[in-house]
Amino acid sequence: MKNFHKLIAFVLSLTLMTLISGCGGGGDTATTSAPTGTLSLSMTDAPPQLEGNVTEVNIAVIGIEYNYEGNWTTAEDFEPQTFNLLELQNGKSLHMGDMILPAGHYSELRFILAAPTKDTVAEVKANPDCNITYADGSSVPLFVPSGGQSGYKGKGAFDITADAKIAVTADFDLYKSIVVTGKSEKNTKYILKPVIRLVVTELSGMINGTIVDVADYNTTSDSLVVYSYNSGEWNEEERIPDENGTIFPNSVSAGDVNMTDGNFTLAFLAEGNYSLITAHYLGDTLNAVAKEDNIEVLTGQVTSVDINTTNKMY
Repeated sequence: MKNFHKLIAFVLSLTLMTLISGCGGGGDTATTSAPTGTLSLSMTDAPPQLEGNVTEVNIAVIGIEYNYEGNWTTAEDFEPQTFNLLELQNGKSLHMGDMILPAGHYSELRFILAAPTKDTVAEVKANPDCNITYADGSSVPLFVPSGGQSGYKGKGAFDITADAKIAVTADFDLYKSIVVTGKSEKNTKYILKPVIRLVVTELSGMINGTIVDVADYNTTSDSLVVYSYNSGEWNEEERIPDENGTIFPNSVSAGDVNMTDGNFTLAFLAEGNYSLITAHYLGDTLNAVAKEDNIEVLTGQVTSVDINTTNKMY
């Protein structure tokens, strides 16, 4: 009988321990899931300045990484995609997917590309599915240093809220991203050093503008590009190429001018005041021909601007 009583006591003790553990009493063994929200990521692009009749600038993104609490983590629900960035201009964007991320504050994402290989035709390093294609069907490879290792960072602050979705647009500024090296046809290499700006889509605004004297330009030989700057950040040294050969390196975004009607678009701009610099390209010659200050962009609104380049800046 004593042994029976001991058995009952032992069973009751195990049962009580199980109940306590199940109710959260076992502190160290309990697990808590961090709250999550959804990042809806899209891609857009600013126009490049490339010689020849370029029809495609393709990049292949195989992964997205986010920095959470100091650690870079792969977004598991991103599916690899290839983009023709020339299709994503003048306010157009392409949805890259929805990703579940821990709730919190973020300031950058990484875009991971496939590791580079040796292009047997051009005899240069190139990342798979990254290339520039011309109207005649020919193409040249793009090499993206570190693109397959640490990836390329898109910078811009946004918050993931628990059980909510936030839309973020990655502005892939192609104009400032392609570096051309070499002078001869055989030695010319195209290196992609992405400049990516992240902006919360619903907190952005847009500029729709018109160059009113566009008829004064030759539609065959001339081209115009409008660059946006945060107010006070433009200076004449911006016209001097930097170490990568890039001009207007500190511009926020850029928009090609339609040389038929003079229209241009600067999309996905954060709310604030901007200066607009209009640049005239004629062969290898560049002139900044107009400057408009105090252009206000408001969240969710379109700002209209008329620019007259008759009175040259320089």
